[in-house]
Amino acid sequence: MKYLRAFFIAAAMYSRLPVPNVRWDEESKEAVLFLFPLLGVIEAGLIYLLAGLLFRVSAGAPLSAFCLTAAPLLFTGGIHFDGFLDTADALGSWKGKEEKLAILKDVHAGSAAVLQGGLMLLAGFAAWLSLLESGNMPERLPQLLPIFLMSRALSALSIYLLPNARGAGTVYDFTAARARRKGRLISGFYLLLAAAALFGAGTLFTGACILAAVLLAALYSGARAALSFGGMTGDLAGFLLTNCETAGLIAAALAFRI
Repeated sequence: MKYLRAFFIAAAMYSRLPVPNVRWDEESKEAVLFLFPLLGVIEAGLIYLLAGLLFRVSAGAPLSAFCLTAAPLLFTGGIHFDGFLDTADALGSWKGKEEKLAILKDVHAGSAAVLQGGLMLLAGFAAWLSLLESGNMPERLPQLLPIFLMSRALSALSIYLLPNARGAGTVYDFTAARARRKGRLISGFYLLLAAAALFGAGTLFTGACILAAVLLAALYSGARAALSFGGMTGDLAGFLLTNCETAGLIAAALAFRI
């Protein structure tokens, strides 16, 4: 029951799935990030169904690209993208660690968030448009789907590997010391599973390009978090996840055209 409660907590916080309200106890909270990456599997399945519908009705590449760009935001309620925006503002402030952490909690969006958020959405849209125009998308689509599991696995892994920047907050509650080792192992398993699916669903070259891009995006995001904030927070994990997803789609768009 603890894992079922943990999944419901993860789904309620990080998606718009209709799940029951459950009691938050210590055991359930510790298992939330164990199950969080599974939301990437559900998201990938919904994107697969949406893409199939768009192909069936011949929606056209621009409209399909818009729908596929918007789908993850609608599925998550924008929580990870919100973390990306908050992080963009904090990094763009060029202030000290404590001031950056304060900016992460500010509900207002600054110019850095607007600019970088707009560019990130355009990058995702352009990647989907390029993918759709490259041809054979119904056959190639399955190789894109592991990106959503992989990004969440790396997001969870970063939280378990790096110290908590605040020493408090929701993410801190999800990463009790006794759960960290198990969390790293489970996140690593998800990552291996996603990589296996990635290489099993398409060409070795495209899989290698996607994997390299996602891992580089995760390393970059984790390094920025460690150097600028002293560790991870929920917002920084969303920053990492958003970078990984977009990097994977861009790498796929380029690889499919080579």
